[in-house]
Amino acid sequence: MRIAVCQSNPIIGDIKGNAEKILAGYKKGVEEKADLVVFPELFLCGYPPLDLVEKKEFRDAVNNSAQQIAAQTNHVGLIFGTITEDYEDKIGTGVYNSAALCYDGKIQFIQSKTLIPNYDVFDEVRYFESAKEISIHEFKGEKLGISVCEDIWNDADYWKKRLYPVDPVQKQTELGATLLINISASPYAYGKRRERLKMLSVLTKNDKLPLAYVCCIGAQTELIFDGGSMCFNPKGELCLLGKAFEEDFFIFDTRHEYKKIESVEDSFEAEVLNALIKGLKDYARKTGFKKALIGLSGGIDSALVTYIAVQAFGKENVHVILMPSKYSSVGSIKDSEKLIETLGISSDIISIQNVVDSALEELKPAFGGKEEDVTEENLQSRVRGLYLMSLANKHGYLLCTTGNKSEIATGYATLYGDMCGAVAVIGDIYKTQVYNICDYINREQEILPQQIIDKAPSAELRPNQKDQDSLPLYDLLDRILKMYLEEQKEFNEISSVIMEPEVVKKVLRLVDLNEFKRKQAAPILRVSTKAFGYGRRFPIVQRWRT
Repeated sequence: MRIAVCQSNPIIGDIKGNAEKILAGYKKGVEEKADLVVFPELFLCGYPPLDLVEKKEFRDAVNNSAQQIAAQTNHVGLIFGTITEDYEDKIGTGVYNSAALCYDGKIQFIQSKTLIPNYDVFDEVRYFESAKEISIHEFKGEKLGISVCEDIWNDADYWKKRLYPVDPVQKQTELGATLLINISASPYAYGKRRERLKMLSVLTKNDKLPLAYVCCIGAQTELIFDGGSMCFNPKGELCLLGKAFEEDFFIFDTRHEYKKIESVEDSFEAEVLNALIKGLKDYARKTGFKKALIGLSGGIDSALVTYIAVQAFGKENVHVILMPSKYSSVGSIKDSEKLIETLGISSDIISIQNVVDSALEELKPAFGGKEEDVTEENLQSRVRGLYLMSLANKHGYLLCTTGNKSEIATGYATLYGDMCGAVAVIGDIYKTQVYNICDYINREQEILPQQIIDKAPSAELRPNQKDQDSLPLYDLLDRILKMYLEEQKEFNEISSVIMEPEVVKKVLRLVDLNEFKRKQAAPILRVSTKAFGYGRRFPIVQRWRT
């Protein structure tokens, strides 16, 4: 069978636009003499649609569009992800996450998702019912085992511990499936593509069946979908691999021999940099922004975010603002100016000092003679936030925040100050990873000024301030944070590895105390297995650790 894999980029709620993409891909597949054209999970409405699913008018629009798409099919099959409804049982939501198979002018077969995930960023149990039945469908001499995303992630031969008691794909093989199709919208995290390769290789080798695993591409707010669709032969060998972070279209002919593909993932630095560029580019395109604004401090974080913005928007569409105070070093300004020249972007320099001095003078009586503390430092950051938000409003810029995961975790950021913005570009990469990515960018030539990379990080909110005055060394801090945030380890487990219990206690306390800041933070582009955002849900008011 000739299968056209349509690795395409939907927009949530753009039913008309997504339908047009489906029909364009179908037309191309027909022209390429495909037998079957396949699109990813919930492509017609976009994934994840979240509470839009609860609106009847939205569901009706999706269902009507699905029927209209089906009406335009001929003998060539078309599979796409959509919402379906069945209220016969009068129990549950009656709504399903489904794969629709269309040909000869109508929807001929529907296989709904059986395994409904309810962990990390997945909240599908809130909206969808599990499939009532697991079936196969005979089409053009093949018995198709069609599944939806999570349904293929429960293979008993691969996982030592499974999340679900049912294996829908195994059931389809037992029913006599001769070809497996899985439509997916699996969010990106570094290392996940290698995991897919290993798992699907075991599955196809043991079941002795070919598989077309069709992935989504693009970004939807925090979530990034990396593409990398995979086609396997019955020997468990990867035959075809879709492009990473790009739309793609290719034909998988199950009768042909292909050269085995061994590698599916690049280095951490290359992968994550491409993911963040794609995430920012799609966030802007899908929300209607054409230009980006960054507060450029002379530090490594804002330098990296500026570089990413240039790749996403083009240098002519990136503007930066330097906002020095009396504590800003000459080096920070010079380093920023060097970066501006190298990247070819526009800039303004506007001092905050007069506004800070005026605000402090006005607040002096209300401060009641109390000693200076972090309040005065935060005021400087908040004046910068005021400037940035004003310019963003005036010129229609997308304001990008520049905080990294280490800072966001420990609260080393000012609410309504440097946290102001529409999207947190590097909020899911630790400070040590920021350095690694910057070194990768400079691997062939100096793009980011080396002085920015080499100097000790500082917020420059008081004389001779250094980040490490308030935080442990970043190498140590990031090890603790990774264990706590991503590996779900607690104080005793972490201390047994780190052997510095007081440091561990301080870091974990900082993470917990600053939950209230993160609840008000900009959406963070997700590139790890556990990012801040709706995939990590911890209470602000709690006494687990006091």
